[in-house]
Amino acid sequence: MEQDNRSIRLPVFQVDAFTSSPFSGNPAAVCILDEFPPEETMGKIAMEMNLSETAFVSPLMDRRAGGRGSFRIRWFTPAVEVPLCGHATLAAAHVIFTEMGYEPGRITFESASGQLAADFDGNGVTLDFPLNEPEPVGIPLDVLSALGIEKVEEAQISRNAEMLLLRVDNEDTVRTLQPDFQAMLRADREGENYQGVIVTSPSETFDFISRYFGPWEGLNEDPVTGSAHTVLAPYWSRKIRKNRFKAFQASRRGGYLEVSLSEGRVFIKGEARTVLTGELLI
Repeated sequence: MEQDNRSIRLPVFQVDAFTSSPFSGNPAAVCILDEFPPEETMGKIAMEMNLSETAFVSPLMDRRAGGRGSFRIRWFTPAVEVPLCGHATLAAAHVIFTEMGYEPGRITFESASGQLAADFDGNGVTLDFPLNEPEPVGIPLDVLSALGIEKVEEAQISRNAEMLLLRVDNEDTVRTLQPDFQAMLRADREGENYQGVIVTSPSETFDFISRYFGPWEGLNEDPVTGSAHTVLAPYWSRKIRKNRFKAFQASRRGGYLEVSLSEGRVFIKGEARTVLTGELLI
């Protein structure tokens, strides 16, 4: 951070993640800092940016040969800090490789969810994330009613990821959902503390599609949610006996993801575009 007589000048980037085109995919703000500011300040910056997530990134060591490095990363919605965010990590990696001059290769992030990695091959970023295996849970009828879903095929939960997964029978149901978010906030979650709901189904075009709703974390609908695929990938792997998937998140902006499983990890590949660069004055 640079400081003058008036304010601290903080570099900021806005990146559309999981897309090759601007103004689609999922936008995230990325702030690259020598050190993290106070948590309250990061929360206020995320509120000011008013995107689904703002990533704060600080280097742990100097750049090494080949452009590889290690960083700390934290993620904030406009309302809360979250333990893991895929699209903002992809956005952060994209900034490091394309805006900071790091050569293609691997970088690592220390986070609240352990060590994460990102590989850049010039054509996209592949995230190396933990696998969050879901398990069966009772169907929360209040939440279903608020979502406008009459019937689900299965309900599962990942308590590590704080996400509820609901599988419905067809993709039209997923695509046409119009949740009542105020009703979701009032809904009885029956003792579970998930912060977001994944609604998913098989697809004629992709291996599966999904949407993600998180009003409890200040995020009514997230356009493309990389972290949700750490739950979706192991779930669908059991269902369709595959370890590699073509997935689509069917929000209004939409996003395409290539997802694979290997040795207890989830690998999520996507493209990104920088759409704005500038400075915050704080």
